[in-house]
This record gives sequence, structure tokens and C-alpha cells, in this order.
Amino acid sequence: MSRARRALVPVVALASLLLQASTAAATLAPAPASPWATANGRVLAIVRVNNVVYVGGKFTQMVDTNGTVLARNHLAAVSATDGHVLPWNPGANGAVRSMTVSVDGKTVYIGGDFTSLGGKARAHAAAMATIAPTDLTSTGTVRPWVANTDGIVYAVTQIGPRVYLGGAFLHVGGHGRPRLASVSAATGALTAWHPKVDGAVRALLPAAGGSTLFVGGSFHHVNTADVAHLASIDPVQNRLHPWRSHTRDTILAFAENGRYLYAGDRGGGGHVRSFVLSTGKLRWTETTNGNVNTVALVGSGASQQLVLGGHFTKVGAWVRHKVAIISPITGLVDHSPGAWHPAAAGSDLGVYSELAYGQHVYFGGDFLEWQVHPGVVEQDHLAVFSTTAAADTTPPVVTAPVASIANGATLGASKVPLRLTWRAADAASGVCRSTVARRFAANPFAAVPLTLATVRSASTQATPASKAYLFSASASDCSDLASATATSAPVHLLAYQNSSPAIVYRGGWSPLRARAAYGGSVRRTSRAGATATLRFTGRDIAWVASKTPASGSTRVLIDGKAVAIVHLRATTAIQRRVVFTRSWATAGTHTIRIVGLGTRSHPQVSLDALLVLR
Repeated sequence: MSRARRALVPVVALASLLLQASTAAATLAPAPASPWATANGRVLAIVRVNNVVYVGGKFTQMVDTNGTVLARNHLAAVSATDGHVLPWNPGANGAVRSMTVSVDGKTVYIGGDFTSLGGKARAHAAAMATIAPTDLTSTGTVRPWVANTDGIVYAVTQIGPRVYLGGAFLHVGGHGRPRLASVSAATGALTAWHPKVDGAVRALLPAAGGSTLFVGGSFHHVNTADVAHLASIDPVQNRLHPWRSHTRDTILAFAENGRYLYAGDRGGGGHVRSFVLSTGKLRWTETTNGNVNTVALVGSGASQQLVLGGHFTKVGAWVRHKVAIISPITGLVDHSPGAWHPAAAGSDLGVYSELAYGQHVYFGGDFLEWQVHPGVVEQDHLAVFSTTAAADTTPPVVTAPVASIANGATLGASKVPLRLTWRAADAASGVCRSTVARRFAANPFAAVPLTLATVRSASTQATPASKAYLFSASASDCSDLASATATSAPVHLLAYQNSSPAIVYRGGWSPLRARAAYGGSVRRTSRAGATATLRFTGRDIAWVASKTPASGSTRVLIDGKAVAIVHLRATTAIQRRVVFTRSWATAGTHTIRIVGLGTRSHPQVSLDALLVLR
């Protein structure tokens, strides 16, 4: 759209910026990509997958790179490669405020003000199929996923089989769920998870491999606990984690890097704060003179930087118009010579959304141009900055999953819980998504569900059998380059029931029928010094036992060396529990020996089964 050039916002001129780019501390290019798609209204949400950027907000049109105006009601898709608007056009009848890509990359979950999307009734929450890399002509498919709420959804995220919604609603699917809820990722059906929040939820962020959900907003209490504006909650058990610090201001955005949590807020101008991820200890606070609507981390290691977006014109003592780079270690503005310092101009409100994705940072909001010292780039409501690094052309490197028997797990009637671990790395842009699959015998590979797209471990189950399992892993990096698939060697799972002649008992063990046991029986002894010994070939061994109030302790020896004391006492009886595991890098011949210690007043120990992976 053409218009007269606006007056430059008063900022410190950095005329030598382009000449200093190779040595400057800034990680982002000085100007946004142009030509690139724009919108005719505020962009509130941005996600990317498979070289497609999905945007949502309060717009009704997109302008393509050639100037063509296209009708797009509150949702659009843009090619990440060249910035042109794609045919994807579901259309919503109200603002889209939040989006997240599913763990498998096949769905975009959407939240906002709308009550209809793609011509289908969807009250404030919906799911759309993502565009396949081979079909960029797709106009969009609405998933048969229904999670109707009675109010605005401000935040949406996924952990494993659940999607989490945060907002101003009081009910989901007709059931009371004040402002925070979880629903099935497959169907949208409400789960039993039922936290009670007394103010709007504005931000959600999974962390710690999906075992923690950070919740931010204008609330003061969650489940009656005083956790003003910031809570750390178990996403399955509805249990609050201990958290040392809270704020007086409404949290609007989160980011984390595995060690620290970063939060942007509004109130008293605005702030960005850093907390220790595991404890909630406050590390630092930096003040702004306007809302901090977005926070995102760019880069890794010592070069990592925190990019802010919002309504502000100052961060600390430094002039920064709507965007800024600060140190994630100190919270201080990067004001080194040649530091990244554009101004998002044309609006008092600036930036509302941000996505850091590999070698790019996307901004959405009310801005109409970027003043880049010197010069102006007109870019309405949507812009992308590349990093100054060389373009990533190398796909990630992935290792085959390694299976181990999960210690502390409870076996099913026949299934054995396994833990899969793998490595995935990409130095240039980072790994954005892993895919893991398993195969038994001649069956086809089937996907193994992951809790988050970036995890490096997963849970699955296997049944002892003479035939082998195979496990595979692949990954795509944050430049949407795909790795080769790495497949494990065949994995066999063997079960030695307590009645197996391969287990040698000494010192008096008695068989006992137990319907809840893995093999329908256990062996028990109460004698100190009684032993059960198995010589096996494998790379993983697990001992399955019963834990009861009458149980005592044992010593475990591997290859003749004492390696653990295992306590089998529990306040309530637990059957089929994996109480000990030991792993090796490769298969070999080993011996496990379990020795009863004759614990005073509760000497009983049991052996249900021994499991071997090889």
C-alpha cells in the first residue's frame, strides 16, 4: 500500500550500522525482508512449520509481494521461502489471538474471539490441518476437533496428548473450567484436569520436557494458592510446583532456554524478568515504559540474546522503539557499536506478537514501517528479520533411539514400559521437531507419541517376544531441513518369570500365586542372605517386584559387585513395579544377584520377574 513517508521517530542515528555488521554484537539483520507479505490489521499470533508461516489477528486482507490484495479473515499462510501469500484461507469471524503447532507438525491449534472458523461452528478454539510440503495449494482443512469455550482464548499450547487453553472463559464444553483447561489433542474433549484460576490467563509455556506448565496472566490465585500472575503447575496432576517469586504485574509472554524462564509484563510501564527455571528464584528485572508483549530467545550458548517486543520506547535508560535486544544473562540492553536498533513505527502500540524460529525472527502488530537508520522499510503489521549468520543449508544429525526399561515404572498385564533416548543436533539453526517410530516384526513403522516437539526422549511399550523391535528417529531443523532417518539395530525383550529354571535360588524362596503379579506368581523370602541369581546376555536388565508394607530391603550385585540397596517397603501394596535397572552400551554376558537383607520387623522380599533387553 502506498502512502507518504512518515516522519522519522527521534532516535540516535547509527549511520555506520551496515559497515559494522560483521563485527557488531547484534544477531539480526538491520532491516526486515522486503518485499514480504503484509496485513491490513493487527497481527496477534505467528507460528511456522514446513516452510509455511501461519499468522492470525484482527486483519481482513493480506497484501502479496506483488501488491495483490487478497481477502483473508483473521488467518493467513505465507511462504517462509519468499514471503508470498499462500492459498490457505480458512477464515474466522473474529480475532485470532493465539496459535500453536502440534507436536507432530500436522495441526495448528487456534484460539481467539471467533465463534466460526472455515464455515464451521468453533467457539473460541479450533484446529486446522497444516499445509503439506508437497501441496502448497491447499486452502485449508478444519479438523473435526471441538473444544468450545464461553469466552476468549488468549493462549494455547500442547503437551503430549493434551492441548491447554488459557483465557477469559469460565466454561469449556459446558463444564466449569475457569480460565484454564486441558482438552484432548485428538478430539477436543475436555479432560478431568481442573485448576481454578481467579483472573485471565494470557500466556502458557511448557517446560522441563513437558512435566511443567508455566501460566501467566492477571490472576492472583490458582487452586486457592497465592501465586500472583505466575504459576508453575503439573500439567497432569493439577498440582502446583514450588515457585519462589511472583510479580505485581500481568504477565503477557514467556520464553525459556532450559535453565532460565523469561517473562514480559504490563504494569508500571512494563518489565521483563528472568527466573531460575527449576526454583523460581528471581535473577534480574529490567523496566520499560510500556507493555512487554513478547519475549523470544535467538541463538544459543554465549551468543544467545533475548528479543523483546511491545509498546515501549525505552528499555532501562536506552531508547528502543517497540523492539529491543537485551542480554539473557544480565537483562541489560545491547548498546554496543552497531547494535541492532530498528524502530517499529507508524503506531503507538507497536509489536504484539513474535516468533523466533532458527535464523529468523517474525514480528506482528500495529506497526506500518521500520526505521532502520538510515532509511525506512514500509512493512504493515508483519515483518521478518534474518540473523546475520550464513544461511543454514545443512540438515540436522540424528542418532537412532536407544531403548531401556523404565526404572520405577509399573508393568501392564503384558506390556513393559520402555524409555527411548536419541540425540538430534543442528549447529546453524537448532532442531525444531523430532519424529520417532517403532516397528515390531514385519509390521509397518508406527509413530511414537512425544510430549513436546523438541524432546530427546519418549516412552513406549513392548511385549516380550521372540521377534525383534526396531526404533527410528528423524528430525527437522528450524530452517525446515530434514535429517536422514536413523534406525536402531533389532531389539529383543526377554522375560524371565520367577519360575524360570535360569534363575538360581539359594537360602529358601517360596512360590506364591498372585493374580496381580506379572506372571501370576512371585517368589518370596524373609531370610537374610537368601539369593536369586540370573546369568544373562543383554545390555539392559530390570528386576520386577512387589512393594508392600511388610517388605524389606535387598542388596543387588552386578557381575559380583554390589551396586545398589533396594528398599521394597511401601505404605500400600504395589504390584509389577520395576525396582532396579542397569544398562550397558552394548550387549554382553552379565550376572545379577539379589540378596535379601532380613530387615528387622519387615524382612520379606519378592521377585516377580527379571527382564532383559538385547
